[in-house]
Amino acid sequence: MPDENLTESLVRQHLRDHAGEARCTACLARELDLQPGSALSRVLADLGERQPPFAPGRCSCGTDGLMFVLR
Repeated sequence: MPDENLTESLVRQHLRDHAGEARCTACLARELDLQPGSALSRVLADLGERQPPFAPGRCSCGTDGLMFVLR
């Protein structure tokens, strides 16, 4: 798995690219070809504290996730 800074960068970009659509840890791991686990969970938790532009939301799979909010 890439280091946590690279993982955060990948996740931020992916969420921006899909603005308004929430993603959970499992779906992000699958879409970004990352290992699901504590590092990815930490990244989502850290980004979730940066509101805005990130906000909680329901992933299309039905799990709680995070999304980038357009202003």
